[in-house]
Parts: sequence; structure tokens; C-alpha cells
Amino acid sequence: MADSANLVAEGATPPASTAMTPRASHSVLAAMDAALLDAAAACGVPRDAMLAAWGGDAAVLDDPDARVPLAQHLALWTFLSREPRGLEIGERLGVAGMGVVGYAMQHGASVREALEWLDRFRAVVHPEVVPSLETRAHPDGDLMVLARPVPPPFAALREPVYAQAAAIVSVLRALAGDARARFVAYPLPRPADAARHEAWFGAPVAWGGPRLEVAFDARLLDRPLQRADPRLFGYLAARAAELLARLPAADDLASRVRHELGALLAQGEPRAGQVAARLAMSDRTLHRRLRALGTSFAALLAEVRRERALLLLGDRRLTCSEVGFLLGYAEPATFFRAFKRWTGVTPQVHRRG
Repeated sequence: MADSANLVAEGATPPASTAMTPRASHSVLAAMDAALLDAAAACGVPRDAMLAAWGGDAAVLDDPDARVPLAQHLALWTFLSREPRGLEIGERLGVAGMGVVGYAMQHGASVREALEWLDRFRAVVHPEVVPSLETRAHPDGDLMVLARPVPPPFAALREPVYAQAAAIVSVLRALAGDARARFVAYPLPRPADAARHEAWFGAPVAWGGPRLEVAFDARLLDRPLQRADPRLFGYLAARAAELLARLPAADDLASRVRHELGALLAQGEPRAGQVAARLAMSDRTLHRRLRALGTSFAALLAEVRRERALLLLGDRRLTCSEVGFLLGYAEPATFFRAFKRWTGVTPQVHRRG
């Protein structure tokens, strides 16, 4: 599911070529959308209607290693989110949605190796879709926690977040057999049907946190995989390495700054000092290195906010003021002025057009 997190800010308006530069974070693995279509169809959603909403060339889906624009992936989720099917869709996703990376995971030696492999090749799937692995001490037994920030466009839809939580459980069961969540935390307000989630996971579910978290017993990490096959793993690993090498190149620091900005926007106005700390450098070093690349913190923030604003305004369930809030603006008027500076029109006029 995903971000998509590279979307845009105040400061100078980026040239058109900047917005169109291909990056791994602007596309997802075609296998992801193919698996999503299959899972939703199994839940009773008409495939023709999904493809119409998706809006791409269906032939692309025949090549699981191809790339699909992130905007199309979001459009598909916007259509699917009209009905509360996220948990049921996520349960059916499994490893197939991660293409060759997912298939390689199944043939590693242990759950730990599989998850470390997934983290290493996260960019092949999408750099911000794959959750990070953490271990955490707990009085009732240590935890392994799979966690990720959720970009506002997907959090606003809610169903993609539910689907990823369910898919995490599904993948762990595919790898380890009996894997039960210890707890789930959603970065969403508590809904009226919260009890349905606790019943589905069979575990406590928290709401309103900063990110999505699904926790399991840490002992799962050392569990051997039932389908371990070193030769097959080596073959699939080589194919995954080829796909990673073929991804469009992007400046590493600028991409990392965009990624951190995407995660921080959900918490309010991002500051250069926050991003610098997350990148393990000083504020001054961050500004100096960005200047050497011909850009600035303000320009990258404007990029991320602008792209994200264009995506969020496509969801008419959100008011323009709510879009501004999701972009980290404290006041709607500040967002309206910035949007007009980027596009020449107000958010309301852009939405009508």
C-alpha cells in the first residue's frame, strides 16, 4: 500500500522537469497491483470496474517485474475504499504482491533472514510500502514489530492501512505457519466498527498512533522456513538484484530527505533540524550538502507538499482545509496561498477544473 510519500512545499516552485523525474518512489511493482486486483476480485469486486478506475494498460500486469505509476495504484485504492473491504483484501495478498522479492523470501533459511531480505530490496516493491523490522522488550515476552509511517493519501482512505495490517499477518503466516499478532496499532482515529478489527486479529488494537505497527512474538524470528531452498533462493535473489539495479537513479540525499519529509508531514510542519537528526547529520551539514546539489530544504518540502496536495485533492471526501492539515499546515489560508503559488489557482478552482 503505500506512499507515495514524495509529494511537495513552499519555497520556489520546482521546474516541471523536477516533478516528472522518474524515481523508484513514484512507481510500484506491477505484481503489487496484479495481486491487489486478484484479492479484490476474490472479495466480489468486479474486475472490469477496478481496471477502469485503475486507468492503465492491463497488459502491463502480465509482467510482474514491470512498474506501475504510484498515482494509478492510489486510484485503484480510492475505488476499492468505497466499501469496507480492507481486512478481507489484505488477508488475500500474501507474498505474491511483492513479486520476485516475495517469492525469494519464502526460500530463505529463517523468518529473520526473510524479513532482512525484504528490507534490503524494499525499493523493488516500493521504498515506503515495506515496513521496518524492530525488536522490543516486553514484560510478557520480547516482541518483533513491523512498522511504517502511512502517507496521508492512504491514511485518508483508511482501507489500504487495514489491508496492509492484514497482509503483514498473512505474510508471517505464510512464512512461519502459526503466527498470531500480539497487538496492532493504527495511525487512524478510532472508527465505529473498532471491535471488528479486534475480532479479526484476535489481539488488542490501538488507534491514533503515529504509524502502523503489527507486533508478534520475537521468537518467530528464529523459526526455520518450511520451504527453505538455498538454490532456489539464490536464483530468485539474483533476479531481484537485477530489478534493483534497473530502478531509475535518484540523488541519494535528496531522496532520503523527501522520504523523511513524507513521514513527518503527518505530524505537522517538518523542520530541517528534525530531518537532519533522522539522517544522523547536523542542520548545517544538511543545508550545505543540499546547496551543493543545487536544491534546498524549502524546495524539497515544496516538492513533497505540491505532489501530495495534487493527490489528496483528488479525494473529494476531504475538504480543502483538511488537505492543508494533512500537509502540515496549521492554517488553511497558508495552504491556499502556497497552492496558488505552485499552480496559479486556488485548491477549490483546481478541484472544480
